[in-house]
Amino acid sequence: MARPGAFLALNGDDRRLLVEAGLRLVAAWVALRIFPFARVVASIRPRPGVAMARDAGLVRRVRWAVEVAARRLPTVLTCLPQALAASWMLQARGLGPRLHYGVASSGDEGFEAHAWVELDGMPVIGRRGADRFTPLARFPLEGQARP
Repeated sequence: MARPGAFLALNGDDRRLLVEAGLRLVAAWVALRIFPFARVVASIRPRPGVAMARDAGLVRRVRWAVEVAARRLPTVLTCLPQALAASWMLQARGLGPRLHYGVASSGDEGFEAHAWVELDGMPVIGRRGADRFTPLARFPLEGQARP
């Protein structure tokens, strides 16, 4: 994942967060290849009593871990697996992230897709450049029944 010396120089919390990010990125990459998209994003669920939180420190740490792990893993991990991994990490900490999925025209009848995550309106990951994308869906879906 990271260079061994750099990884070992991290404190224990950062090492655990980086390993978690790597595992969640691999899980997202595999899930997107095995399961239908709708099933994968259904894993981002609203939960009763989950409050949104403005914890900028946690958001920065999750962003850092996902971005570093994505660069170090031996496959290309685009915005969607990164957004899923960040969402799952925040959910595991009792927070309610929002994964946004949008498209933009790329000329000559083509389009680009992009995914990004916000927490209570605060960008978590993938937000840079997202303004040019028209949101198609947000997960969890509006009005989705709470488990």
